[in-house]
Amino acid sequence: MNFTMTERDYRNASDDSEGRCVECGADAFGVEPDACNYDCEACGAAEVFGLEELLMMGKITIAS
Repeated sequence: MNFTMTERDYRNASDDSEGRCVECGADAFGVEPDACNYDCEACGAAEVFGLEELLMMGKITIAS
């Protein structure tokens, strides 16, 4: 799953230590920027990644 965010939304989410589940798309909170394969509270899959990790993986597109 890929995500599109504005630069402002990305910065705010990053400052709030958010991540995303690439399996179901759920937001995750209290996640380190380089988190990999954390368990998702929504779907249970070990597919939660920190935002910076997702950006490096090409899973986040920054929209203008």
